[in-house]
Amino acid sequence: MANSIPSLNNRERDILRAVVHHFVLTANPVGSRQLAKKYGINLSPATVRNVMADLEEMGLLTHPHTSAGRVPSDLGYRIYVNDLMESCELSTQEQEIIEKQFDGVSQELDDILATTSKVLSSASNLLAVVVTPSLETAVLERVDLARLSDNRLLVLITLQSGPTRTIMVELEQSVSENHLRQLTQILNQRLAGLTLTQIREQISDRMHNMPATPAGLIRFFVESADKMFTFPESGEIMIGGRSKVMEQPEFSDPRSMRGIIELVEDKDIVVHLLSSQVTARPVTISIGSENIDRRAKDLSVLATDYKTATMSGKLGVIGPTRMDYSKLKSILEFTADTVTRHLK
Repeated sequence: MANSIPSLNNRERDILRAVVHHFVLTANPVGSRQLAKKYGINLSPATVRNVMADLEEMGLLTHPHTSAGRVPSDLGYRIYVNDLMESCELSTQEQEIIEKQFDGVSQELDDILATTSKVLSSASNLLAVVVTPSLETAVLERVDLARLSDNRLLVLITLQSGPTRTIMVELEQSVSENHLRQLTQILNQRLAGLTLTQIREQISDRMHNMPATPAGLIRFFVESADKMFTFPESGEIMIGGRSKVMEQPEFSDPRSMRGIIELVEDKDIVVHLLSSQVTARPVTISIGSENIDRRAKDLSVLATDYKTATMSGKLGVIGPTRMDYSKLKSILEFTADTVTRHLK
């Protein structure tokens, strides 16, 4: 395959676009005669055949096995996505179907994201993946402390527009209700409004020069900050549509099916595939050999961000390289906007 993206003339662009459309629609290779007839290309089959041969030489088309027909290569899909793909807006009815599935869903983060994975898999017929927000940039709303006994505390950490965490701690000293109220006030005055990362990095400086609160209690919070202000829920993953993606003709072969199953079962790989997509654009698309993991060399990954007031996570779809990129891009954009509205 060529390493650089070649420049195409209008004739080559039209034929590459037609090959992609045909293969996405039918999953079958297409020949020059069929292409000229079905897609109204005003060229003879012989001319179309010559152009297709040129496109194959450039690495944009390939032919599977002994078939006389051609299919797009990864590079062919890349040129299509970058330059030839037309936008595909969702109809009002399609938008309403997506929005309606969020009706009645609670405002809990997990419930909204679980619904999102179902919505995406239903709309795309592909593997839908939702990665929960990375909480490193989450902002602390407040800390609450409750006295369980003389030396046992319940610590409740609440994030803005995010989850809470409850921790039970045992101290080496007893603590009075008065000192607990003082410490709660100090913690909130000095830490609320900071991100979890900032708290872990700055807590020692921010808790310096404390009033008469027992020094051991202050020291405990400073020394425990790395554990206390790290949320284990960060980066969890929800996957939907396993059965739907298996129905794609690309996975009818037992070896191909085993490959996609192994990929789905390894959640670390799935998270890595989505997280590696830098979403400078609304939706990023990684095609086949462009993926960072060789086990995804026959797959495409579309990803985008959704946001809460203070955090962002990722959602996306994974499927064979033969997919309707334009439609899926619109589905992802609209779903991400819908999720963001609900989370805010």
